[in-house]
Amino acid sequence: MQSPALRAALFGGLRASFHDVYGDLDPAAALALLDQLDLPANTQHLAELRHVLAAGHKNHYRSPGAWDDAVRS
Repeated sequence: MQSPALRAALFGGLRASFHDVYGDLDPAAALALLDQLDLPANTQHLAELRHVLAAGHKNHYRSPGAWDDAVRS
């Protein structure tokens, strides 16, 4: 079982990697990891990160409008 601190750290790392100029996430693998983290549904930015990853985006700089689209949906 993962500790809450570890889950939060992993989530933060995924989110930071999406927004980092050098970030290069594998969307399917990152989404699978998010599913394993079992985070509360109201976790800030979780829905947006799920949205961009499910759409296949690797990082913010390759898809600059993707995060804003996720926020609006």
